[in-house]
Amino acid sequence: MQTSTPVTHIIQQARHGVLRRRVDEIARLIGLSDKEMAHVLNMSVRSLHGKADAERLSLAASERLLLLERLIKRGLQVFDGRSDLFNRWLHTPLNELAYSEDLEEDELPVALSVQSMGSFQEPVERYAPSTTTDHSFVPQSPLAILDTVSGFSLAEDVLGRVEWGILG
Repeated sequence: MQTSTPVTHIIQQARHGVLRRRVDEIARLIGLSDKEMAHVLNMSVRSLHGKADAERLSLAASERLLLLERLIKRGLQVFDGRSDLFNRWLHTPLNELAYSEDLEEDELPVALSVQSMGSFQEPVERYAPSTTTDHSFVPQSPLAILDTVSGFSLAEDVLGRVEWGILG
């Protein structure tokens, strides 16, 4: 059974502010560079280096750092403590995280309501995207999406599928 830091604890810590020195501690867990850490924290490398070890990060940067720490801990569980394998997964572009550079908002698939999906006895056929699109999808790595809080959620979902052996 996996133990994870409760979100309420992350919120509490983020509001208080995390010390700058934790950035280096968390980066060392799996060998992330200063540039990668700055990307996750939405800071420039210069701003990151300009902070003293005892200085507190902003609420937003603290939250991202704590979410990264939680993701790393779970990733290390999934990859049996192998930081090298987890680091490789973080840097590998995945089709599950692909986006279309030229897809317009009006071309996005329409989300269905749960009610419109029918019932177990009479399900409605699922939406199937057209296979004749000219859109080129660009896979991106989990690390690339960690500049947003939504990206952390998506990366955790994909990591959960890896944990359960549900690939693709």
